[in-house]
Amino acid sequence: MKKILTMTAILLTFLMTGCDKMEDNYKDYQNNVKTYSPRVTNLTANAGLREATLSWTNPDGNIAKKNAICFEDTTIVLNPMVETYKLTGLEIKGYTIVVYTIDQFENYSVPATVSIFPNGE
Repeated sequence: MKKILTMTAILLTFLMTGCDKMEDNYKDYQNNVKTYSPRVTNLTANAGLREATLSWTNPDGNIAKKNAICFEDTTIVLNPMVETYKLTGLEIKGYTIVVYTIDQFENYSVPATVSIFPNGE
């Protein structure tokens, strides 16, 4: 019984000393961590007669400085940030609308996406 306790104590000692430097595996990756602009939430779209009204909730805090709306080959940058925007002059077809926030260094957030299909006349 004494041998089992001794062996257990030795094994525990080895395990505890072997784990001391496990942080060294990722310590280099903690430096220069890039902070992204936070994304918009609750993105919705109400399609109308060749138009669509987009609504979303901007993130809290002061990291995000501008909004960007992208669809097809068009990018609309909104400075200062707003929470609604009306797209007009749309064709009668399907669109995928992407809304970003942009920080002071022009870094874009993760996109928020919504699909719309404007009505015809």
